[in-house]
Amino acid sequence: MGFKPFEDKRVKRTEPAVSITRYGNFSLNAACVRELFRGYKYIKLYWDAKQRKVGLKPLKRPDEFSYSVNVNSRGSIGTFSGTAFIKAIGIDYRETRAFLVSWNEEEKLIEFTVAEHLVKKESGRE
Repeated sequence: MGFKPFEDKRVKRTEPAVSITRYGNFSLNAACVRELFRGYKYIKLYWDAKQRKVGLKPLKRPDEFSYSVNVNSRGSIGTFSGTAFIKAIGIDYRETRAFLVSWNEEEKLIEFTVAEHLVKKESGRE
């Protein structure tokens, strides 16, 4: 019986992406940290209920409503807890989901769209 290589089935993205985990945490992949959040330690969350878009604005200094981003020692993953935000806008986070992000130059933040079926109709404060 010979050795067989382990082939990881995870999706490895080379473009910036954000995941919302089933525990209510946001996870920024290496490309996102490297390209969009290098040198930033805080994030402010935004929600556009009409377009179902989440915005993450990088901040150098905290404010009253910002979240501290924990970046691992290699700078390859950034995480922060967003459970209160996710519950407030009604995103279903029973399973981990990844979202490709884009830079919004006008607002100076990254954004991604949440599929309609993942947002509860009665939630989603504007």
